[in-house]
Amino acid sequence: MILFWHKFTDYNVIQLNQLKANTLILNMPDIAFVLELLNIKFYYLATMKYRSQFIKENILIILIVVLGSSLRLYNLGNESFWFDETISSIAAIALSENGSPVFSSGLYYGRAILNTFLIALSFGVFGVSEFAGRFPSVIFGILTVILAYHIGSVWGNKRIGVIAAFLVAFSVWEIAWSRQARMYQQLQFFYLLSLYLFYEYISHREKKHLYLLIASFAATILSHVFGYTLIVVFLVFLAVSAMKQKRSIDIHEKRVALYIILIFLFLLGMAYQKGVISQILHTQVNYYDEYIYFLKKSLGFSLFLAIPGVTVLMNRDWSKGLLLTLSVVIPFYLIFFHVLLFGIRYLYFVIPIVFIFAAFFLDFMIEYIFHTACRKSDFSGAGAGEGKKTFSSLKASVKPLVYSVTLIALIVFMHLSPAFTFMPKNDYDLGPNAPRSDFRTAYSYVNSHMQPEDVIVSTWTAPAQFYLGKNDYWLTFNVDGTGFESFTIKNGSRDKYANSIVLKNTGMLENVTQNHTRGWIVTDNLAWHKLSPQSKDFIETGTQQELEYSNIRVYMWDNTNTS
Repeated sequence: MILFWHKFTDYNVIQLNQLKANTLILNMPDIAFVLELLNIKFYYLATMKYRSQFIKENILIILIVVLGSSLRLYNLGNESFWFDETISSIAAIALSENGSPVFSSGLYYGRAILNTFLIALSFGVFGVSEFAGRFPSVIFGILTVILAYHIGSVWGNKRIGVIAAFLVAFSVWEIAWSRQARMYQQLQFFYLLSLYLFYEYISHREKKHLYLLIASFAATILSHVFGYTLIVVFLVFLAVSAMKQKRSIDIHEKRVALYIILIFLFLLGMAYQKGVISQILHTQVNYYDEYIYFLKKSLGFSLFLAIPGVTVLMNRDWSKGLLLTLSVVIPFYLIFFHVLLFGIRYLYFVIPIVFIFAAFFLDFMIEYIFHTACRKSDFSGAGAGEGKKTFSSLKASVKPLVYSVTLIALIVFMHLSPAFTFMPKNDYDLGPNAPRSDFRTAYSYVNSHMQPEDVIVSTWTAPAQFYLGKNDYWLTFNVDGTGFESFTIKNGSRDKYANSIVLKNTGMLENVTQNHTRGWIVTDNLAWHKLSPQSKDFIETGTQQELEYSNIRVYMWDNTNTS
């Protein structure tokens, strides 16, 4: 049978009868076996051909995804966790060990619970490390590149998809937050996915889109409270769409609209119950100038391409343009004027939409240049048939040429702009209120030099809890402009992350150094500058500086030989 297989594979199915007549007489099981082998071979060849064709047609996006992934994975675990990352990490460890994200203080950490679960899952697979904590964000960062390509391709064309994915893949801002053990990249992906699924559902009314939308929306609000802005976006979009269409709707459409409104009202009630709405209503700030400055810095020329890109999309498809515009404008308004703490990471989740707008404008420019070039072509000297043939040939070659030149120009501008990078970096600037302090080095030093009875005093308690497994005292400072009370429990006596005793003034710090023979004080530069002058003076005169590395400081006191 094996001998027959080698001979048989040189024939096709039509030649089977001839083969059977010229060789041995095969019985029915033999024929079935040979046919099955043939089917496997033909299926394999067809699969290989399809795979080859798929790669050929999508080589650009494949390269973009591969290169974008490498930038996000490069030395992922080399940098120390910063403060916020350690919060997510100790919550994930608690979830893994105890089945619930409860800090050692007893406080349940319900914020971004989906992110906590995914980090815990990653810790379970790779072990507890910086790489493992950040790996889920890398995955969502890569998926966001693919999603930007898909939305651009489906709602526009393949060129738009490629350009949008290109901008997302090599944006410094995107790469930076795709490498953090926080929820912002995850929020961005599900926010964008929810917008896409919402539009697909209201356009086609397919149940698969509805079910996927429900799952995606749930993932969005489980990633961050900013996910609730989708409710406002959807309601405003439906209201504006209804006013613009001005047509009578049947009973089925009325019923669907009623269900949607009731669901959104229920979700708004949930947001109110969580205090999201009341916090927005009672917070009045104005960070407009500051955020615009950082948007220009972080997005570069793409921000200025996105503005006319809005009008391009509106002209091509006003409903898609309206939805995407609302999905940017509404969050920007709320964050600019109603979120107390300033942080450019809060704007991050809408950034791919800005890149999609920019891609629409560049596509418009490609089309404009192409049509202008075609109109200026003069074939009057040629015969009618020859001229038509030459013109068709020119059209077929000019558009790819214009597209290629546009991509090359885009690459040059991106290379010249600090907002984009094609080269991997070890560290990225995360903006104000997100200091990249090397807590790992600091606590590694403390761990290797401390004695069993030593106490730890820190200005950031979560990093000490993660890297050292303990933190005894929290030296307080004005963390976010509202004081330190919101970071405490038990009437302000304990911090909420590590159950550390709260030191509210310099006198309490002095008592700690007198009551304990040895101890350590760890602070980064941000907290150091916010400490009271009295506390800084006491630390510098009453303790010994053991380490000053990068933007981290380590002090210790030793009363062993004090009489």
